[in-house]
Amino acid sequence: MFVLWHTYKQKGLTMNEGSPSSSSLAAILALAERIAHEAPHLQVVDAFASPRPFVEVKDTVHGIVVGFSSEADYTTYCQITARTEGEHHA
Repeated sequence: MFVLWHTYKQKGLTMNEGSPSSSSLAAILALAERIAHEAPHLQVVDAFASPRPFVEVKDTVHGIVVGFSSEADYTTYCQITARTEGEHHA
């Protein structure tokens, strides 16, 4: 999981323009679909194939752009932000 400080797209980096491996791409696309379904406050911006597959997401609650390269990244992010939100409301 990482925060994207500068968002830009270069030709050949998006999912529909190239692929390092079909299994990693399928996993990233499935993750993007899961995020879109489960977390309306996380807006899927794009999915990238290289150099390492990841999903770019805008967190509308926290006002940041994050990238998830695995289900574990996404799950960890959700756990951390849920804890943080709970502390702010207590």
